[in-house]
Amino acid sequence: MADLGWTEIVGRINADFAGAEDQAAGGRLSRSDLVEVFLAERGRLKRIVAGMGLDASDGEDILQDVSIRVFESLREFKSKAESVRWLIRVTVNRCLTEHRGRRSFRRAVSQILKRRSADGAAVTAPDDKAMRVEELELVRETLQKLDGSLLGPLVLRYFCDLNSTEIGQILELKQSTVRSRLREARLVLAKQLMRRGVEP
Repeated sequence: MADLGWTEIVGRINADFAGAEDQAAGGRLSRSDLVEVFLAERGRLKRIVAGMGLDASDGEDILQDVSIRVFESLREFKSKAESVRWLIRVTVNRCLTEHRGRRSFRRAVSQILKRRSADGAAVTAPDDKAMRVEELELVRETLQKLDGSLLGPLVLRYFCDLNSTEIGQILELKQSTVRSRLREARLVLAKQLMRRGVEP
């Protein structure tokens, strides 16, 4: 099973749960319904992972963890919308956990960047594509350094096009708190990017 991708694992586990458990009791979503919601929302969850500054291989690991949470969940959902909010919240929290576990990695990356800029290794006349790639990498690194309380709302707003009401429902925050965190996140991000020579 270790050689399988997470979609194959999801499919196999889903098949194991087919049957009596698939019947929705009292208008609530069955486990099979929740698996279908997870598979349908996979693209959005991947965007969240990417928006939180994690690469594709980390994204696969995180989504595998989220899929396990789906199968282990004993929560009952009244609607698909409620289950989607839960999935997004679980994904955001899992990404934040990943970031917390990488503090030493971020410090190492910071040291490498400092050494690179100290070496003065400037490339003469780089083409636009190379500049964009480097700018994107700087943005990704800057996102990784944002505090989790700011990063979650920022990613949901700009990578998933959710409004402050929807973000508040997902993260269980007041709309005013979401708006103030978005404002603070934009300011922090802009300052950090300008310090790194990227015009936000």
